[in-house]
Amino acid sequence: MLISIFKTKINTIIFSTLLIALFLSCQSNKTDGANSHRQNISSRTDSLIYRDTVIREISKYFPERDGEIDTSFVKVSYPIFQDSAMNKHVFENILLEGETTIDQYIDNFLEGYGNFVEENNVKYPIAWEKSTDVFVEMNNPYLIMLSNITYEYSGGAHGNSFTLWNVYDAHNYKKLALNTFISENKMKEFTKIAERFFRQEEGLTDTTSLESDYFFENDTFALAANYGISKEGIMFYYNQYEIKPYSEGPTLLTIPFENIQDCMTETGKNYIKNVKEYYNSIQ
Repeated sequence: MLISIFKTKINTIIFSTLLIALFLSCQSNKTDGANSHRQNISSRTDSLIYRDTVIREISKYFPERDGEIDTSFVKVSYPIFQDSAMNKHVFENILLEGETTIDQYIDNFLEGYGNFVEENNVKYPIAWEKSTDVFVEMNNPYLIMLSNITYEYSGGAHGNSFTLWNVYDAHNYKKLALNTFISENKMKEFTKIAERFFRQEEGLTDTTSLESDYFFENDTFALAANYGISKEGIMFYYNQYEIKPYSEGPTLLTIPFENIQDCMTETGKNYIKNVKEYYNSIQ
């Protein structure tokens, strides 16, 4: 019976303590497939001031199996900047499915699990989880870069994860597209250079077909929409399933700035020049 499987009320302090201990133990043993792929992108000397906050909520449904109790949970961690204008971008990096608040983001997931429990006669109950971590990857007087690393498990053989990067001007907080750094009329040339580095990283020759082992359309290399900036170069992050099977994981590609000077805009060159000078000055 469903009622015997899911305990919705905790009646004693001792049982509550046991649940908390079990919950923390389960969390410590769970593998967040997304976080394992986080990159150390640049030296950290922050320009904008912020503090980190973490919100964690658990479901009221406690699945029990073979005497062990677990619970579904949502965790969201993100920076809160002193400047509210930048905080709007932080929330944009989290609220990707039409939510308007963090509370709604959390409630949607927990409600989904609750509906799953109540509408199905679950023979083998299993807890769900969702973790979203927004990091400040670059923070200097010229560029701000945020990353959203999300892992979600809602049944099935394995969970899924993704990483999302966004780059902003540190003065006006404008989100910067790739063409801020790479000239539109040089994008084809830039893509060819990127493909050369991709093939080197993957151990492929210049003529090896991409059709059998990758998901590129029409056997043609393409840049990931997900780009970022480091002190060394422009980075592209292909998430799981984007160009390879799940078992192959994500792919990080970095194209050094010194190899793409002819493709860069003057604005892009100025950004990178200033960023490098800034980090060199604080070493």
